[in-house]
Amino acid sequence: MKSTMNFLVLMFGVLLLANVAHAETPSEQLQQMVGQLQKSPNDNALREKIIALAATLKPAPVIPDEAERRMARGAAAFKGAKSVADYKEAAREFEQATLTAPWYGDAYFNLGFAQDKAENHEAALRSLKLAQLALPGSKDIKALIYEVEYRRDKAQVIKEEEAKGPAMVRIPGRNYEMGKYEVTQKEWREVMGSNPSKFSNCGDTCPVEQVSWNDAQEFIQKLNQKTGKQYRLPTEAEWEYACYGGSQSEYCGGNDVGSVAWYESNSGGTTHPAGQKQANGYGLYDMSGNVWEWMENKYDNEHDWRVLRGGSWNDVPVYTRSAFRNFITPADRYYSFGFRVARTLP
Repeated sequence: MKSTMNFLVLMFGVLLLANVAHAETPSEQLQQMVGQLQKSPNDNALREKIIALAATLKPAPVIPDEAERRMARGAAAFKGAKSVADYKEAAREFEQATLTAPWYGDAYFNLGFAQDKAENHEAALRSLKLAQLALPGSKDIKALIYEVEYRRDKAQVIKEEEAKGPAMVRIPGRNYEMGKYEVTQKEWREVMGSNPSKFSNCGDTCPVEQVSWNDAQEFIQKLNQKTGKQYRLPTEAEWEYACYGGSQSEYCGGNDVGSVAWYESNSGGTTHPAGQKQANGYGLYDMSGNVWEWMENKYDNEHDWRVLRGGSWNDVPVYTRSAFRNFITPADRYYSFGFRVARTLP
């Protein structure tokens, strides 16, 4: 009986040793988890487990050649990037590097950097948190996380403001309000998804131009759908009353054209950011100069011409006068034609 018990104990020990011998090593577990990640690339919890396991391995797991190649491609794309789309392309390469070597802290850092430049701040923060796990104590990662959080919060504020519509000024004694500025290139792009302006290098706060009366109507329709408000072009009478700003001045805001308007002699042959010149008495900017502004109404009852007011960067002072009227067909576009919006108040 005793010999039988000894035999059973011996056999149990042999089986136990055999099972231990066939158990997965940490390195094998790592490779298995990497394989699982290929099927679920958005599983950040799995990425965290991989990073934690890799940190225990001695020596550290080798970075595969494929990951290094992806990093090099991403770096080249990032260096040559000039647009959001370019940064997205760089991010795709860095993302592939993290899939090949999910414990690679530098790949997560570069991915987060590229995603931030591509204005995908939430994704950037997720990537940078993983980079922080892989490279604990890195001051560069901590600093970038702070910057991305700031840009994310700022972008959210801007988005909320844009959802409210353009900045408006209530006209004293009247039941309507006018755009504080001419519609900008950024506002146009946010609504229409493109920028038709000749002077697109002028910047986001420069007035959109090279738009027809018909284009302005399409913009306003989409703006109204986006904001739930009822914007429109101003009537000529509304525009002129708002232009004077409470005083009968030669130009919209004063008698010195250079202080209130960008026109032929001071524009340098281009439009300029909104709000750089002196406002009129109601706090409206650039009603004289910068770009001609489309009116809602026709020039007369005999033609389909639409009215333009205010003059532009390309005009002599006489055309920027408060009382000057211009007209053209509603389908015409020119790089001195823009607009501002109005809205009837309850």
